[in-house]
Amino acid sequence: MPLLTMSKGYNSEVEALRQKEYPHMNDGVYLDHSGATIYAKSTVDSFCAKMVANLYGNPHSENSPAKLSGDVVDQVREKTLHFLGADPKDFDLIFVANATAAIKLVADSFRDLSEKTSDRRFWYGYHKDAHTSIVGVRELTYGQSYCFRNDQEVERWLRSPEASFVNRYHPGGLGLFAYPGQSNMSGRRLPLSWPGIIRQSEYSQNTYTLLDAAALAMTFPMEKVFQDVDQAPDFTCLSLYKIFGFPDIGALVVRRASGHILTLRKYFGGGTVSMVATLGENWHRSKGLQAPTYNLHEGLEDGTLPFHNILALGEAIDVHRKLYGSMSRISDHTSYLTSKLFRGLATLRHSNGRHLCRIYNENSDFEDSTKQGSAIAFNVLRANGLHVPYSDVERLANSAGIYIRSGGVCNPGGIFTALGYEPWMTERALSAGHHCGSHGISIIHRLPTGIVRASLGAMSTKQDVDTFLKFLRTTFLEDDQDRSSTARTAVCSPRTEAFAMDLPVDYTTSSFPDVREVPRPHPMLHHFTTAPEATPRVPPFAMHDLIHGLATVK
Repeated sequence: MPLLTMSKGYNSEVEALRQKEYPHMNDGVYLDHSGATIYAKSTVDSFCAKMVANLYGNPHSENSPAKLSGDVVDQVREKTLHFLGADPKDFDLIFVANATAAIKLVADSFRDLSEKTSDRRFWYGYHKDAHTSIVGVRELTYGQSYCFRNDQEVERWLRSPEASFVNRYHPGGLGLFAYPGQSNMSGRRLPLSWPGIIRQSEYSQNTYTLLDAAALAMTFPMEKVFQDVDQAPDFTCLSLYKIFGFPDIGALVVRRASGHILTLRKYFGGGTVSMVATLGENWHRSKGLQAPTYNLHEGLEDGTLPFHNILALGEAIDVHRKLYGSMSRISDHTSYLTSKLFRGLATLRHSNGRHLCRIYNENSDFEDSTKQGSAIAFNVLRANGLHVPYSDVERLANSAGIYIRSGGVCNPGGIFTALGYEPWMTERALSAGHHCGSHGISIIHRLPTGIVRASLGAMSTKQDVDTFLKFLRTTFLEDDQDRSSTARTAVCSPRTEAFAMDLPVDYTTSSFPDVREVPRPHPMLHHFTTAPEATPRVPPFAMHDLIHGLATVK
């Protein structure tokens, strides 16, 4: 795509918005929008103004403050559906804490209903790019689940739903297929056509679909998901703070023609039933089963809703539209920046010609917003091909005022595939003491256990990308003089020589030497105290620094 065409996608007005609406972003470069994007000042101001001007009560009561809260909840529910491009006639929206809570609501409902099937369980299929919260549903299936290894396996199953390779004993039985609209690790976007294909399949009439849109919705026009009700997922989960930054709330968008299955769950909370018997025979009546007297969401929103957060959500939607116009404009803006970041990472090379970054993605076109979202996963390499621990990259970036994320990023299947893991390697990592989180082991037998992720949002700018690229260039690029210095100071031993061996460029399909050493995170010798522009080049780490404090795996 010509640069002139690409530049048209960039929203230069964001640069002025940053000063007015996002003064809290002035002290650093924020590149963790996939975790949570940043809220606008106007959203907070508008929310606070309404909070001090009105009296809001518990919407389960009947007094005037309670009625005001109930009216707000109803209005914001409909406003949110319209924002997402989902017609309220065809879709309902259940407010939840976050996308994970939405997933659990669906999973619990299927578990409860499956107890009435012949084998007392349901089939569950999920994509390997799924977030941990999607993977966790498999534990409710009593072993009848399958992880699809790639898109091709999904499409093979869609062509032949009765295929035995998916670990499904009754192809026509109760089933649930879940996948992410966008990988929260690599930003790769998956096909949105699968729910419609499943719905039209002769063999899959009892298989429902769950789309995890938490990562997708942040920079994607969701009307493309909901505009055709016959092609839309049965259930779509979202974390709305990933779109607006504030408030901290999630949603489950339910296709009305499918939502009745959720009302068959066992658990009921306050406000979801019209009557309950506690003495004598135990029974209750779910509001979700009493249409049209009650709406679907009234039988699924347990307890008192976070009505203040819902009030804030309404203000956030209004401000978001005022600042950005449409999600399509945000999509174009972030697509431009993502392509710029990708090209910048791809062109960073050490003086010996080796790439500084190994980028992980099955998608080769970072300029196509239908295939790529606003996140990039990568690892940093030294000039000799060895990995810089991802935890060190994040720590040094944080010291420089650049905020990224590293590690397993709650995407076990994506990490497993990207890093070329085999099942035994995962067990080896566990036995070595690795675990997800900030205290894990970044490298085991020269193989990283996670990645570095940089993600962009609606309020990201070209300067954010340029600053991050300059940080990588001034911190990690090595020239011939750097390597000569490293060679003179390195400890000469068989162990060091083993670590100095070059790795193949396409290492993900290669066997790794059994070096029997586990580099564990340790304090770095160099720390940033100023912004990257004022920071001199940091010499590469000597090999004796790398192997200092190694723990041997027996």
